Amino acid sequence: MSVSPFLAGLPDHLTVEEFWERFGRREHETLEFKRAMSTDARHAMVAMANTRGGLIVHGVDRNLRITGCPLSQKTADEITRFANECGIEVDLRSLWVGDTELTVTAVPEISGRIVTTPDGRLLRRVGGDCQPLRGDAMMRFVAARSGPAAEEKELRRIEPDELDLETINRVRAVEGRPPAGEETAIRALADLGVAVLDDGKSSRVLLAGVVLFAKDPTRHLPGATVQLMRREGVGPGPGPAADREECRGPLPHILECCLRFVDRHTRRYEAVTGVRREVVPEYPLAAVREALLNALAHRDYSLRGATVDLTVWDDRLEIRSPGPLPGHITPENMRREHYSRNRLLMRVLKTMGLVEEYGEGVDRIFHEMEGRLMEPPIFGATSSSVTVTLRNRSLVSVEDQVWLALLSQFTLSVAERRVLVAARREGAVTRRRLRNLLPGEDTRTLLRGAVAKGLLVRTGERGGSRYELSDEVVLRAGSRSIEAEGRKRRLLLDEIESRGSLSTVEGADLLGESVAAVRQMLNELTEAGSVRSAGQTRARRYYRK
Repeated sequence: MSVSPFLAGLPDHLTVEEFWERFGRREHETLEFKRAMSTDARHAMVAMANTRGGLIVHGVDRNLRITGCPLSQKTADEITRFANECGIEVDLRSLWVGDTELTVTAVPEISGRIVTTPDGRLLRRVGGDCQPLRGDAMMRFVAARSGPAAEEKELRRIEPDELDLETINRVRAVEGRPPAGEETAIRALADLGVAVLDDGKSSRVLLAGVVLFAKDPTRHLPGATVQLMRREGVGPGPGPAADREECRGPLPHILECCLRFVDRHTRRYEAVTGVRREVVPEYPLAAVREALLNALAHRDYSLRGATVDLTVWDDRLEIRSPGPLPGHITPENMRREHYSRNRLLMRVLKTMGLVEEYGEGVDRIFHEMEGRLMEPPIFGATSSSVTVTLRNRSLVSVEDQVWLALLSQFTLSVAERRVLVAARREGAVTRRRLRNLLPGEDTRTLLRGAVAKGLLVRTGERGGSRYELSDEVVLRAGSRSIEAEGRKRRLLLDEIESRGSLSTVEGADLLGESVAAVRQMLNELTEAGSVRSAGQTRARRYYRK
């Protein structure tokens, strides 16, 4: 292993005077004193890696007193563990100053990429400080370190007949421009910023233009496809393949091709809300769509031959895209931070209406899964790929998920959704019931917030307090009792259609209800114009109109 140039010539022993003469008493861009391995030392490691590298001397406190920090196994493990999390290869050295042992960490300068803390903070060394980069400064720094994105690569010899005019004109229509023909197709791409026109005699289409608009992008970029697989079982092994497919073409076509595959190989459920039947897909369509768009729009197109892979299992859906997370993004900060590796692609996708706002895709996936009380998406990242996993498990039934969807005008937390479902199922909830249902939650604050939002109403006092669905929630989404009555009426209508007609006695046998209760339901359906009656009293029968 090579020795860091910062450690070159550093002896094993120094006197106190020699130590201060060699290092000086002021911290600077490449020198930091720390008492031990602290949070500040970790920040210094990241900041130095992003600047010029440097030395962190552990065992010197803020008052410049030599306190000591032996290079024990624990110290070495703590330093290297953090460095490995950040992708930094550090050198460690024990240094004796008089009779006191210090630990010296040599941090190399990292070029060609950026280094962040595990939670995504981007730091640079300025003098003796570690300064965070934000906003435009961060964007400029990341762009300078990363170099030009692969999407900006200029490709020659792209003929107009290789381009999909329908997709090009879809974008032009959104912009209010007239349709382009083959003779103006390249100029149309230049208008979108994904081609370069020279002197009118030659032109260069950027890789982004090929990905978005070429009939077959793989002619210029092997791997510009999505490999689709339906595997049986849940793993952990590969499992037998039930179906395979490859989607290729302009990016919008690939997206639709993938969605058709997912629709074909995932289940659909029927749920009754009131007197209507709702068909519910196994996974929220918007979540699947956003996960696919993220994979296609943010993948590293410099990895030629690497494809986006989508696998449907019995219990989950996995989408893997080539390349690490872009810029300073980590799995921990991706919901609140944003950095686009392929800004040209994203700009055109936004124009096409496939992307709503930059940086909201990941958050929308979480919201869509939370909306049905399904397990949150799992993002995994390595140095070569990013994978998102959507699982089909939910905390509530499909019927409850459909009911919650009727409350989309409310901004609801996961805990609030669970409270509302419990109140719907049980008629009301109490603090004691919620403590069992949601251990660890502050149920008092949760119930107060739900009442303040108009979701619940409180009845009773103190220990006898109960919380029921508010009139507004019942009006918008119904309650369990209202929906139960609706299902009974739907069953009666279905039975009338099946038999041709129905008596009150036959209806009572079907529902397990009293004849009087069924007669009232059938009379209400008659008044609503859904059925008509014929005959008198016991001989009366009901027919569909």
